[in-house]
Amino acid sequence: MSLPEMDQLFQAKQLAMANSPEQMLPKVLETSASLYHSKSASTLLKLELSRFIPDLLLDILRHEQIPVTQKPFIASQHLNCLWSICQNVRDSIAYKFSILAFSASYPLLFDLVAKASNQEMWDTMQQMKTFIVSKWNTTYPLNPSSDNANEDFIDDARSIGTRLATAKFISEIVIVHTSRNNSSNSSGKNRASSISISSVPDNHPIISNKQSIESEAKKFLDILLNYLIEEPMMVSSIFIGILNCLSFIMIQRPQATMRIITSLLKFNVDAKFQADNISVLNYRLGKRFVERCYKNFVQFGLKSQLIKNSGSMSAQHSKLSKISQTLYVIGEETRSKGILNFVPEEIENKMSNKDKQKYALLRKKQQMPRSLTKDQSLPSIVSPPLQQATLNNIDNSVVNTNGNNSNTRNDRNGRNSNSTGANSSSRSVSGTSNVDSTTKLLMNLQNYTMSKNNISTFFNSSPVTIDNSYSSIYSLMNSKNSEQDMSELPQDVIIKLCSEAFYKTDTTRMISGLSIVASRYTDLMNKTTQIQTDSKKRKAEDQHQQEEQEQSKKVKREGSVDLKVEEGGGDNQNDDNDDYTVESEHREHEVELMKPTPMTAEQKMAHVERIVQNIMSIKDSDENPGITSAVGKGQQPLEKIKILEWDNSKSWLCILTRLVTRGLSSNERMSDFIRQTLYDYFIQDFNGRIGMVLEWLAEEWYYESLTGLDTDNSPLETSFVNYDKWSIKLLEGLNPLLENQHRRTFIRLMSELPRIQQQHIDMIRPICLDPARTSLGFQTLKFLVMFRPPVKPMVKIFLETLMQEDETASEQCVAILNKFY
Repeated sequence: MSLPEMDQLFQAKQLAMANSPEQMLPKVLETSASLYHSKSASTLLKLELSRFIPDLLLDILRHEQIPVTQKPFIASQHLNCLWSICQNVRDSIAYKFSILAFSASYPLLFDLVAKASNQEMWDTMQQMKTFIVSKWNTTYPLNPSSDNANEDFIDDARSIGTRLATAKFISEIVIVHTSRNNSSNSSGKNRASSISISSVPDNHPIISNKQSIESEAKKFLDILLNYLIEEPMMVSSIFIGILNCLSFIMIQRPQATMRIITSLLKFNVDAKFQADNISVLNYRLGKRFVERCYKNFVQFGLKSQLIKNSGSMSAQHSKLSKISQTLYVIGEETRSKGILNFVPEEIENKMSNKDKQKYALLRKKQQMPRSLTKDQSLPSIVSPPLQQATLNNIDNSVVNTNGNNSNTRNDRNGRNSNSTGANSSSRSVSGTSNVDSTTKLLMNLQNYTMSKNNISTFFNSSPVTIDNSYSSIYSLMNSKNSEQDMSELPQDVIIKLCSEAFYKTDTTRMISGLSIVASRYTDLMNKTTQIQTDSKKRKAEDQHQQEEQEQSKKVKREGSVDLKVEEGGGDNQNDDNDDYTVESEHREHEVELMKPTPMTAEQKMAHVERIVQNIMSIKDSDENPGITSAVGKGQQPLEKIKILEWDNSKSWLCILTRLVTRGLSSNERMSDFIRQTLYDYFIQDFNGRIGMVLEWLAEEWYYESLTGLDTDNSPLETSFVNYDKWSIKLLEGLNPLLENQHRRTFIRLMSELPRIQQQHIDMIRPICLDPARTSLGFQTLKFLVMFRPPVKPMVKIFLETLMQEDETASEQCVAILNKFY
C-alpha cells in the first residue's frame, strides 16, 4: 500500500539527489524526522519513515558533494531520532539501516564530542552502542523460532542483514576506540579513518577513561574473533562479512594484526556443521565461499606486508601461507571437477543430538548475563556501560554548550562549583526555581548553538543593521536576533560562557566578527550624527524663514498707506512676494533631491556582463514578444530599421554586434568582453554556428570601414584593428578543432570572410602540414584561388614559403602553382 507522504518524500529525495544535494538532502531529512515525531502520524507511516530516515542519513553521510565539515552536525541533529527508531521499531529493515547509519556516524560524533564536550550526546551514543552490541548473535528484531534449546541453531542463519550491520558497527568501534599509530594507512580523503582515541586529550571532561575505552575495543574485537572460532554452524555470509571487517581493522590499526591472525589460526572451516534446514549443495557452496574469502584475506595480508615474515609474526606467517596454498589447491580441484560434481554423503555434516546438547549448554553459559534486568544486560565480553552523568548541574550545562573543562573536573572531584556560589547538591531539578530557569536557559542556548554549528561562515555579515537595537548590532548568526535572553543568566555564568567562547574561537574569525560589529556601530553613529545635523539645519532654516516672513509683514503694514495710493507699487510688491515664494520652494526641492552616485568602472562592467547574459538567454526562449514595427513603410531598403520584427533566434545577435561595434566602441574593456562572449559561444559549436560568426565579423569590418576612411573616402589599411585581431584569434581557436569532415564549414568561413590578408592565409599552414588534414588545407586554398581572385597573390606567396619550409608538401604546392599560376 503506497502512502502519499512517502511518495512525496521519495520524489523529494530524487530531486535533491539531482539538484543541489548539499542543500536539499538535509532539508528532506529534517522533514522526514519531523513527520516521524509527529503525534498525528499513523503506525504504518512511522514504519515506513523508520526505514526511510536511516537510509537517507546514510546516503547523506556517504555523499561526496556534502561538505565533510557539515556531516557531524547533521548526524548529531538526528542522533535521537536514530536511537528512537533503533530502540522502538521492531522491523529488520529499519533496524539494519539504523545500525549502518550509526556506524557511519560514530566516528564523526566521537570527534564532535571530543571537540565540543557534549555529555548528552556521549550518553546517547553509549546507550545506543550498548543496545546494539547486546543484540549481537540474536534474531533481534525477529522473534526466536522455538523455545527448544536443540532448535536454537536453526536461528543462526536468520537476521543475516542485521548481524552483518552489527559486525560492521563493532569493527567501527574497534577502529575508533583504538589508538592510531604512525603506520596506520589513513588517507586524507577518508576523514573518519583518522579519528581515534589518540586524538582525545588525557584530561578530557567527557571521554576521560581512555584506558577502559581502549580495553573495551579489544573486547569488541574478541566478539568478532570468537564468533569465527566458537560458532558451530556454517553461516557463510556472516563469516565472510567478519573477515572483510577484520581486513579493514588491520589496514587502519596494524597493531591489532597479531591478535587477529593468532585467533584466525583457530578458525576451522571444516569443523562447521550443516544446519538442518540447509541442503547439502548450499552447505558445500557456503563452505567454498568462506574458504575463498579466507584465502583472499591471507593473501591480502601477505601482499600488503601487514602479516610480516619477521619477528613475532614469523610463525603465524608460515602457517597462514601454508593455509593459503592449501585453500588455493582445494579451489583449483573444485573448479576442475565442477562444484556440482560431488557425493552428498561425503559432504553432509549435520550436528548430532549429543553435539547439540553440548553447544546449547555452552551457549547458555555465555548468555548468562542476559538473564539480568533489561537495562543491565550485556554480553560478558562487553564492558559495562558508562554511568549516565547528571544533566541538572549548571556547570555541566555550561560544559555541554562550551566545553568548560575546569568546572567539570571540580564536579567530578566532589568540590563545590563556583558558578552560583551554592553547593552542587542544591542544583538538582528539585531545587529552587532560579536554578530551574538558569538550566532551562542554558539548554535552550545549547540547542540554538548546535543548530548553527553547520554554518561555516557568518549568516549575517552585513555591515548595516536592520534597526537601531543593540541585538541587531551583534547578531551574526541570524537576520534579526537569536531570541536568547542572556540578561537572565547569572553574571559569573555569562563570564564563563564568553571566556570559553573567546578561547575556542579562531583568531581570524573573531577579528572578522568584531569588524562587522564595529562597522554596524560606526554606521549607526554616522546616521545619528547626520540626523542631528539635518534637524538643526532645518530648525535654523525654519527660524530664518519665520523671521523673514515677520519682517515682510512689518514692512507691509508700514507701507500700507502708500500701497493704497500707489497701485503699481502694490502690484510690484505682490510680484516680489510671489517670486520669493517660488524661489523658497525651489530651494527646498533642491535640498531634498540628491544626485545619484556615479557608478564605478567595476559596477558598469558588472551591469554589462548581466545585460549580455540576459540577451544571450533570449535565443533559447520560447516566448513570442510580439514586437512588430510599422516604421519604414515607403522608405528605401537601406534606410529601414534592422529589427523590424523580433525573432528570438536572430535578433539577439544583431543587438550584440551593434552594441560591440557602435554602442560600446569607446570602451575597449566592455566591447572586448562581448567579443569574447561571442567567440566562446561560436567555439562551442563552430560547425552549426558558422553563419553567426560571419555576421559578427561582417559587422566588425563594416563599422571599421566607415570609421577608418581617409579624406578622399578611401579605407585605411591600419583601421581594421578589431576585425584583424578577432578574425585571427578565431582561426587560431579553430585550428586544433578542424577535421576533414568540416571541409564545407571551413571553406565557407574562408570564402565569406569580408577581408582576408596574408596573415589569414598563413593560419592555414598547420592544417596543410598535418598529414591527417592535408586535403582540407589544400582544398581550401584551391577554392580561394578559383573563386576569390583578390586572394590569389597571397596564396602564391604562402605556397612558395611552404615549399621552402617543408619538402613533404612541395608536391601539392607545385601542383597548384602549375595549374593556376
